[in-house]
Amino acid sequence: MAFKHIDVTLSGSTRVTATNTPIQQFILHNPTGNASVTIGDSNLSATSYGILVAAGANSPPIGPFSASAPLSLSEVYVRGTDAQLVHISYVTH
Repeated sequence: MAFKHIDVTLSGSTRVTATNTPIQQFILHNPTGNASVTIGDSNLSATSYGILVAAGANSPPIGPFSASAPLSLSEVYVRGTDAQLVHISYVTH
């Protein structure tokens, strides 16, 4: 296991990464000064999402997922304002 983080610049609905990255858990931080963002899957839209993260807030921890059935970070999408930056911390398997 390893703890890692990435910064993601949004463009409408943005896939966190195209690389298959099996993870155990992740948290998204939406810095103060940003608009709210939403987290979901490839069907993410302005009206259909899984988690709403206000500006200046963190998402709840998402996971943990087991090593036998991990979530890939490539399956996670974030929707926000174009050019908005979010920070994602995650634990790999």
